[in-house]
Amino acid sequence: MSEQSHDLSRRQVLMGGGAAVAAAFSGPMAAYAATVDQNYAERCSPADASALTASPYGPVAPVNDLTTGLPLVQLPAGFTYKSYGWAGDVMSDGLITPNAHDGMGVVVSRRVGRSQEIILVRNHERSTSSSADNILGAGRSNVAKYDTGTTGGSYQIGGNTNLVWRDGNWVASYASLGGIYRPCAGGASTWGSWMSNEEIGSNSISTDGNKKHGYVFEVPADTSLNAADPTPIIAMGRMAHEASAIDPQTGYWYLTEDAGNANTLYRFRPNNVNGGLGSLHAGGLLEGLAVRGVPGADLRFPTLCQEFQCEWVPIADPDADRATISTTVGSVTGSGPFRGAYANGGAIFGANEGCWVANGTVFFTDKATSNATSSLPARSGVVWALDLATMTLKAIFVGRDRVVGNSPDNICVSPRGGLLMNEDGGDGSPTSAPIPAQDLKVLTPEGGTYTFARHNFNFSTAQIQAVGKNSASGDRRNTEWAGSVFSPDGRVLFVNLYTPGITLAITGPWDKGHL
Repeated sequence: MSEQSHDLSRRQVLMGGGAAVAAAFSGPMAAYAATVDQNYAERCSPADASALTASPYGPVAPVNDLTTGLPLVQLPAGFTYKSYGWAGDVMSDGLITPNAHDGMGVVVSRRVGRSQEIILVRNHERSTSSSADNILGAGRSNVAKYDTGTTGGSYQIGGNTNLVWRDGNWVASYASLGGIYRPCAGGASTWGSWMSNEEIGSNSISTDGNKKHGYVFEVPADTSLNAADPTPIIAMGRMAHEASAIDPQTGYWYLTEDAGNANTLYRFRPNNVNGGLGSLHAGGLLEGLAVRGVPGADLRFPTLCQEFQCEWVPIADPDADRATISTTVGSVTGSGPFRGAYANGGAIFGANEGCWVANGTVFFTDKATSNATSSLPARSGVVWALDLATMTLKAIFVGRDRVVGNSPDNICVSPRGGLLMNEDGGDGSPTSAPIPAQDLKVLTPEGGTYTFARHNFNFSTAQIQAVGKNSASGDRRNTEWAGSVFSPDGRVLFVNLYTPGITLAITGPWDKGHL
């Protein structure tokens, strides 16, 4: 096959059969086609655990925000950033920007006249309120809402906002979906939309049409053209969802669940693998990950570079209720999907979070932390790599110390193949030194880590108000990073400070390191 024919074939695979969609939303295609040239699984250097290494970008220091002038974060020399969408800011649609900025993705990169425009969708991991006025998009009929009733006397106030970045500047934001519970992470499709995933394990029923929660919802890039569909994608499971990531070569999705000692990695095979807005509502098959020959394998405490041969097992009912079951790690309360997977031999992880697919590899995190016991080592998080061609699962980061890696949550892979971890841990043990703040950590191909950025938000109310903001104040340095994602050309890193709720666009000399 000629190089030109190979490139055309690759694009057709990424288009998922929808040429018109691919033409409109070409940017995400390029991002998902990124080559993982870091070779993480192949270059992993076996050890008990990962170690901290020197950063090729150099040390971090406070850098002033180009928008407000405040030193919100610490970065290496040469990097700058612009903040936007602070909690409390008025959006382009006149609504107030919600707080709790979590998962986020680039869903469109396109030409608009002579300009280059990127649209992102951002999650707001808000839970409940006693007032219906706090539902995201309340009073606006053009903002789709799933549930406007109450569950246990409370309204569900989580949802999504869309952001527009054009020619190196923030230009707009607006509400796109409301009435859902704690959308934590999610994932971008290859056709210009975002999967907003509820993180809740519950059998409770709402007063609004007997609705339940724990589902995945699809949010389009431009709701003026296509309103978000508030119908849940039931076949993708009802559970405490975290991230979801599509493999553009097959159209299959990979999902994580944050349920302590009662979760595995999931695969969703859509009935319609060609994709397109609304295509996932056609259903599909949900499956769970199992270690071949070891039913209920306990994968909570691997060593660095440890490998397992895996397979997929079917899940009978993705919408089944939660229930308590006995497992190889003890009695747990598991979601319907986990119970279905475990019944067929599914493996067990501590608390899975971030997920990303690149070049035939599924990268995902287990953020569970614990101190050492007489029989088990300490842990501060794990990053796994599943080779889809060989079904070999390898632990490419293993933390025993928060200094090295502090409960990695969201992750992303840059177009250059570098893996970035968003820390979401605390400042307690296990740690070899005080933890002053949460970091963005880069994973080296050998399994080590280094700090790329550090949370630096520690301002008084007067300082915040002096720059025209109305967000929370105080020392927020030990709160999480979230929603990291690169522009398709790799020039901009978009990322959230979950608390107080700020989105950043970071630029600089990326080629000095792995990102």
